[in-house]
Amino acid sequence: MPCSSSTSMEQNLLSSFTQTLENHSKPSLKPLCIARSLITNPSTTNQTISSIIQTLTSNPHLPLHHLTTLLSQISLTHPHFSPTITTLLHSLLTRPAAVPPRAATLALSTLVSLPPASDYSDVVTAEGLFLSLCFGSSVPVRHRLLLDAERYDVRPSILLTVFLGFTQDPYPYVRRAALDGLIGLCNRIVVEDRGMIEGCYLRGVELLADTDDCVRCSSVRMVSEWGKLLVANSDDKSKNDLSDALYVQLCSMVRDMSMNVRVEAFNALGKAGMVSQYLLMQTLSKKVLDEVKFPGQLSGKHFRSRALSAAGAFLHGLEDEFYQVRSSACYSLRMAAIVSADLAEKVVGLLMDVLNDDSTVVRLQALETMHHMVVFGNLKVQEMHMHMFLGTLVDMNSLVRFTSRKVLRLTKFDNMPMFKLAVDSLIHSLEIYPHDEPDVLSVVFEIGRNHRSFAASITEETFLEMEPSTASNWDFNSSKTAAMLTLAISAPLSHEKQQHSNLIPSTIFSYAVTMLGRISNGLTEVMDQATLLSYLSHCSTSTGPHPVEVEDDLTMENCRISVSPAADPLQPDDEEYKVVKLVLSNIAEIWQPMLKLGCTSELLAALRCWKEELTTHITDSRQSSSVLTFTLQYLHVVKLLSKAWWHVMRPSDFIYNEAGELGYILQKLETKLRGLRYRFIGLSKEEELHIEELTLVVSTLRLSTYDPRIHEPALKKLLNYKEASTEPSRFLTELKNTLQKDESDIYRFHKPLELFTLKQLVLSRDLRHTGAEVEIQDNDWLKPFPFVVGLPVGIPLNIKLHNTPLESKLWLKMSCSKDAVDYVFIDLKQFEGSDEIREYRFIAPFYKTPKVNSFMLLLCIGMECEDVTCCRGHGYSRPNHELVYLCKEKQVFFSMVDSFKL
Repeated sequence: MPCSSSTSMEQNLLSSFTQTLENHSKPSLKPLCIARSLITNPSTTNQTISSIIQTLTSNPHLPLHHLTTLLSQISLTHPHFSPTITTLLHSLLTRPAAVPPRAATLALSTLVSLPPASDYSDVVTAEGLFLSLCFGSSVPVRHRLLLDAERYDVRPSILLTVFLGFTQDPYPYVRRAALDGLIGLCNRIVVEDRGMIEGCYLRGVELLADTDDCVRCSSVRMVSEWGKLLVANSDDKSKNDLSDALYVQLCSMVRDMSMNVRVEAFNALGKAGMVSQYLLMQTLSKKVLDEVKFPGQLSGKHFRSRALSAAGAFLHGLEDEFYQVRSSACYSLRMAAIVSADLAEKVVGLLMDVLNDDSTVVRLQALETMHHMVVFGNLKVQEMHMHMFLGTLVDMNSLVRFTSRKVLRLTKFDNMPMFKLAVDSLIHSLEIYPHDEPDVLSVVFEIGRNHRSFAASITEETFLEMEPSTASNWDFNSSKTAAMLTLAISAPLSHEKQQHSNLIPSTIFSYAVTMLGRISNGLTEVMDQATLLSYLSHCSTSTGPHPVEVEDDLTMENCRISVSPAADPLQPDDEEYKVVKLVLSNIAEIWQPMLKLGCTSELLAALRCWKEELTTHITDSRQSSSVLTFTLQYLHVVKLLSKAWWHVMRPSDFIYNEAGELGYILQKLETKLRGLRYRFIGLSKEEELHIEELTLVVSTLRLSTYDPRIHEPALKKLLNYKEASTEPSRFLTELKNTLQKDESDIYRFHKPLELFTLKQLVLSRDLRHTGAEVEIQDNDWLKPFPFVVGLPVGIPLNIKLHNTPLESKLWLKMSCSKDAVDYVFIDLKQFEGSDEIREYRFIAPFYKTPKVNSFMLLLCIGMECEDVTCCRGHGYSRPNHELVYLCKEKQVFFSMVDSFKL
């Protein structure tokens, strides 16, 4: 209960607010400030809030935009007043002519975020009010509505028309918002009308010549996205020409006067699809090549381009005066670098010059591009480039050094001098930066495994220098000794196929035992300290030279030692899995530090780069596709978690729109996690626990918000959690202690969140992705199915299921509105085939046909999550648990039968 002093102060403020508002016939900010202080105080009683609402709504002199602002704040901080606020805002919007546009916009924005009031569902439609405000005279209102168009219940076809229309608005920021809206629509909806796609693309091309920089930036992104969609929807004969024409169109913008436009142009080039090798070669040369005639031309003035537009595009970018442009150009070189060996050789030459750039960001991006090349096996460093490349190992920036070592770890050297130069450079960098020792030793060990014969030769030379009988003064406690011993013990564990066993002196292993702690710190990803000690002890006790061979498991049998697949589960020759392993390792390594430093934008950029790199590895193999699909979805989960983390853990207070955005992010995050948990078969216990812990983190983030509406389900999920791990993390331990305390402060959940650490996820290779395909023959908006109002209608479907066990409970969800939803249970026993692929044809009934001339039905197949209770209610004809959807929604069109034809 509140104390008497706080109650008295509250009553005094309320009295002052009422008197001040009544005594001022003209608008005054003083009573509004008093009201806001009472509203934002979570301890204010419900009676006081009710009095404030009554006073606000009964004062005829109060400006409506002030009224809607305060009502919106009440709905945010006191959600149990949502029905009252919904009713008041609805009453305001029934007379839109009397409400200023800004007030109407805020009221509409608040309404779409509140639970719907059924009594007023027919009074105001969000779509109609959205359109009327968009076409009003207020430019700020129009701009704001276009930016937040996704929040309103507006049909995609209407949004597409509105966005296209406002791309010709006289105000540049409105044009930019319309272009950004079209880009969002392109990524959210399925457009199959080629004429519509081409029209959107041409509008983007037209706005490339806009006078405003921000409009040109958005138009570059729009041309890129809609251009790729246009290429995808073209026939095979014209795909190459269209793709080349799109690429040249983007190349024409790399010389724009605006730095931001040039950055967007290079970013778009880096995301381009297939391009002819001639065009890519042309972008690396300022001289127009004559050997091949440029093939990428289409009819129409917007498509005509010449090879001159692409000439030297990347050279101009790498020589740009702004580091942002140079960095973007380095990134976009990735695609050109993996097309052919000739292109890769030219790209390496350019990147080596960039490694001398004054900007750390540019040097780092150049190394990241080289790492992308080496993963694809296209990086071949020539001797004349070695000193330039190895110079980055002693860069002043730790991230540059780390990335350089990451490239060196996978680089193949053709001869002994190059390999020895690389080892010497690593040792030199270790002497300058001793705190890098674990990672440097890890790289030395890896390149030794990749170059067995070179490592063995250096070991032989080193052994002669280490021998006590020699006159050399070898320091056995130096960084150089640790690196050389690591290189020596790596040779027997080589990836290379051995035709004969190199002789490794047993004394070397004895020396390595004395530095066990330092060496094991660098080999944590390969073997633990106990395994390393067993290996070194066994080899050092042998008499004379010791032959060592690689086997399948880490055992000591017949004097042979080998590396366990459990420590390195991905085969070295499997490039796809190596990329997956690297990405998952990098996520766990940088997520926590970058969030603590507040580098959320940089973290999201890194996640985006990894996602784009992974998409290039997807093949037709079901097994590899499942692992890559899981990793891509996991990247999306980490991206959403990073955004939610920033909203909750940052020191600044929430504003209304941010709280709404957080709720959307958390809802999407829970859906994605549910998909990871239930749409993939073959998850190990550790992987399931990892996903479960992330789910608990999301629930904890919900409890850390100012929106009590989402507290109850999140709290219920946490209280019902049954600990499955024998060694709970610090986050779970602290969360359990927090839940046992009877406190109402939402900040109490910050402590367990601060203890959360994103662990590295190691995927098994036995994952199988559950999916579904739904085909509907001969139906589109031009050929709708007939129906009779009030009578059921049948929908002929062809369903194909992938990796669906027989015990799965599947439902076909059919909806034409939020209230008209039908579910049909899918009996897997009726399907032909096995768990891998099942096929079935049947007619699905839909009973809730509306009283309209035509309507569109959305179909989707969902699978029940057995341990996630459904909040929609139970019943035989509805799912008893939450659904995870196995395919995208399919549209089915219907038109009412003419009464004269019955």
